[in-house]
Amino acid sequence: MLRTLLTSLALALGLVAFTASAAEPKPQALPSREERLESLARLWGQVRYRHPALAYKNIDWDAALVDAIPRVEAAKDRAAYAAAVQAMLDELKDPATRILRPDEQQEGAQKAPSAPVRELRSWEAKDVLVLDLRAVKDAAVVATLRPDIAKAKAVIVDLRARGLEPNAVWSMSTALGRLLPFLLSEELQVPGQRTVFHSGFRPHSLGGTSGGYATSFLTTAGEELSPKGDGKARPVIFLLDDKSYLDTRALTMKAQGLAQLVTEGRLDDGAVVEQTQVELGAGLTASVRLSELGIPMRADAVLPKRARSDKDETLQKALDLAKKPAKKGKAAREAELPPARWQPDRKYEDMLYPGREHRLLALFRAWNVIHFFYPYKHLLSRDWDGALTTFIPKFEKAKDAAEYALAVAELSTLVQDGHTNLRGHPELEKRGISGMNAPFEAMEIDGVAVVMNVWDAEAAPGLVRGHVIDTIDGKPVAERMKALEPYVTASHPVHLRHRLLAKALAGPEGSQATLGVHDASGQTKQVRFTRSIQSLQKPQQGEPYRMLADNTGYVDLTRLQRSEVAAMFEKFKGTRAIIFDMRGYPNGTAWAIAPYLNTRKARYAAVFERNVVSAAETNGRYKFIQELPKADVPLYRGRTVMLIDERAISQSEHSGLFFEAANGTTFIGSPSAGANGDITDLVLPGGITMIFTGHDVRHVDGRQLQRVGLRPQVYVRPTLVGIQSGKDEVLDKALEYLRGNSAAVAGDSFR
Repeated sequence: MLRTLLTSLALALGLVAFTASAAEPKPQALPSREERLESLARLWGQVRYRHPALAYKNIDWDAALVDAIPRVEAAKDRAAYAAAVQAMLDELKDPATRILRPDEQQEGAQKAPSAPVRELRSWEAKDVLVLDLRAVKDAAVVATLRPDIAKAKAVIVDLRARGLEPNAVWSMSTALGRLLPFLLSEELQVPGQRTVFHSGFRPHSLGGTSGGYATSFLTTAGEELSPKGDGKARPVIFLLDDKSYLDTRALTMKAQGLAQLVTEGRLDDGAVVEQTQVELGAGLTASVRLSELGIPMRADAVLPKRARSDKDETLQKALDLAKKPAKKGKAAREAELPPARWQPDRKYEDMLYPGREHRLLALFRAWNVIHFFYPYKHLLSRDWDGALTTFIPKFEKAKDAAEYALAVAELSTLVQDGHTNLRGHPELEKRGISGMNAPFEAMEIDGVAVVMNVWDAEAAPGLVRGHVIDTIDGKPVAERMKALEPYVTASHPVHLRHRLLAKALAGPEGSQATLGVHDASGQTKQVRFTRSIQSLQKPQQGEPYRMLADNTGYVDLTRLQRSEVAAMFEKFKGTRAIIFDMRGYPNGTAWAIAPYLNTRKARYAAVFERNVVSAAETNGRYKFIQELPKADVPLYRGRTVMLIDERAISQSEHSGLFFEAANGTTFIGSPSAGANGDITDLVLPGGITMIFTGHDVRHVDGRQLQRVGLRPQVYVRPTLVGIQSGKDEVLDKALEYLRGNSAAVAGDSFR
């Protein structure tokens, strides 16, 4: 709170961008065109995600940026640059969000000096007490003013701050807070301020996710102020200037007709609301409103800034007002402000090739969303802060829809996250960057692409497990993967290779492709397959669980359904061990399985954090520890292992966190994908949706999971020879491991 108040004081005094002195500011060079665009992007984002008006007003903030871009680029000098940016900010119709021009403020201060500071108390007219709070050295002295106030028929409080240092204004505002109860004649209901509060990034295209991300208004609690004086109603007039810090309680007095305001120069609630600053270069700084009050800002008299004269016209105006009481008003309440209304960003689907300004809008929007909301930004090995410098020319030079879509894809690769994905643009689908997956699964084994599973034999006739893929539509598969490298990202190199192979095989819904494959004998053939959603939705073949040798149960978590969990444990209640195969994606079964495994009586499963963006925070985090689910079920006390590789991602990895916390399940195989934390998304012109991770999720002991994955205690990779000979070497290794740990409980494993 103290930091916020001092910041507001500095803004009110015009001390944000310069130190007050009589010297002229040193001329600063106009930033380059690209630097001006970068500053514009940062300012636009601060307003978009932190200014309260955009949470409920119909303001086309995209259009404001699009209009501003050419004006900012065309600026030939500092004044034109400032005017171009101010024109964009003017769309908000908010005097508290504006360009601060230090040279003009210094010049204004020299032409309009502050009024001379009087004694703390003086009687400028019969029965009119003038309290010059600029003379206060110790706020405790306010308590001695009570007898004088009781004698007065009117009180004038001088809060003009032009020419004062921030510490002096701080002392004055502290004294005002102590003084106000002595001036009241009735209870004062002071409303709180409200700010935009983002808890994670609310998805803009997905129908909703499990992340619980939300945008809302956060309203601070107001206060009730009781009279401490004689309770008599008397005119109270506050003298202000354009550097005054105005207490919300004094504003409330004005709103309720308990006080009047006389100002020198412009007055807006920038003197009391929370703000942030964005440096624009060339000595220019923009202030941006971060909070708002449900109190109107209207002065009873506005006078020009004080000229070089001994006559204090402002005080004289106040003396005139002291002769008549203020008009009674109603209580100011937070409810006077309109409620928040969710307004997702526009996709501009018809702009497959947006104009240059809308292409820059896409860049600026994506950059700001990741800058504010991506929870793993600290783990990126590539510089997100420098992405604007790198990508402004790439987005500008895109000569058609394809180059634009590819520029977006290239930008997305800086977000090194296995969840990062793009969809919605036909040029991305044509190249496999988005689109429909093949009706089979392939992995890179021993340096070659190998078919691991065929989901729909009818859609890929003749293709079987163990086939090595040599070509796709006549081109070497390695060449196709290499072409995709600039446009595909992942959390670590092995998972990146897996995603490149999957996307090399992907394409538009209903499209066909031809594979050149060979088998273990070296025999080659051509296989034609069709991509379709129906193939991927076909029920997978095979039992989800079965008994293996050595009294060991096996569960395929990619097939097991929640409804089958109880029957599975009933079948395996006499086993000495269970192998959970998590080489793929599960069906939400971890929540049902974990209570059976919780021999450790563990309470927690994982640590979650998500970004919080508000008036007070841009690097804040909301943190919680996820509890393991509970159920009245018998405990399974046999050993458990989980088979993993790069196909285990997101919920797969989260299942591993559950099992690890519950009973210390052993991981066997190779590292998982390293991408966990409920997804969210942003949208860009051209109908593009970019998906990314919204939560930072860690092991319950705080260890990093993202970009690392679940790490196997027993490392093993399948081989091409093993696959083609029908072996499952990872499963075999798990059985070998369990045989070597014969201390496991035998017989009935439930207790």
